[in-house]
Amino acid sequence: MESIIAWAVSIMITWAPPGTSHIKDAIETPEDGRARYHEIARAAAKVAYDPELKPVFGGPRARAETMALLLSIAYFESGYRRDVDLGLGKLARGSGVDSCLLQIRVGAGKTREGWSHDDLVADREKCFRAGFALIRRSFGACRKQDARDRLSAYTRGRCIVNDKHSRARMGRAQNVPRAPMTDEAVLASMPGGKAKPPPQAAPPAVGNDS
Repeated sequence: MESIIAWAVSIMITWAPPGTSHIKDAIETPEDGRARYHEIARAAAKVAYDPELKPVFGGPRARAETMALLLSIAYFESGYRRDVDLGLGKLARGSGVDSCLLQIRVGAGKTREGWSHDDLVADREKCFRAGFALIRRSFGACRKQDARDRLSAYTRGRCIVNDKHSRARMGRAQNVPRAPMTDEAVLASMPGGKAKPPPQAAPPAVGNDS
C-alpha cells in the first residue's frame, strides 16, 4: 500500500505543488503540505481499495484508476487547499454549502450516508466515501453517455453531452502514470492479506447529494 500512497502523493504534488497558496487560511510550508497530502492520499486509498466496494472502472488497476478519479475531482474542487481540507475560514465552503476536499453540496443538511459538513471535514475518509457514492450514481445515471461525460451528473446535476467539467476531471485522472501495483497485489498486501473479487452491485440509483 505504501507504494500506492507514494504514487498518489507524487500525482498530487505535480497537479498542485504544496505550500504555494496565498489564501490566509490555506498558507502552509511545502513540508507541512506534503505531510497533509500523504494523509489525504491514505484516506482516498482506504476508499478505493475497500474490498467491499466495487471500483467504477474495470481491469487489473481499476481501484488505482478510481483513486486517481477521486484525487482529480478533489484537485478541481479544492486544489487540496489547507483551508478547504480542514474547514478553516469562510472561503472553505465554496458557494457556502459545499464541504471538504470534494466540495460535496451538503449545506446544513446531511449526505445520504447521514454525514454533516462537520463530519466530512473531520474525517477525510467520509469525504471520499460520500464522493465515491456520488461518482457511482453519476456513472449509473449517465451510463448511455460518452464515457468522458459520465461524471456530468456529479458536476452539473444532470447528464450532459460534451460536458467540459466531466471531461476535464476524467481526462486528468486517465492521464496519470500507471500505478506501481495491480489491485490484486495491493489487496493481498493489506492486513488480512487475501485478494478477492469486488462485490457485485446493483445498478446505481439516479440522483446525488451535491
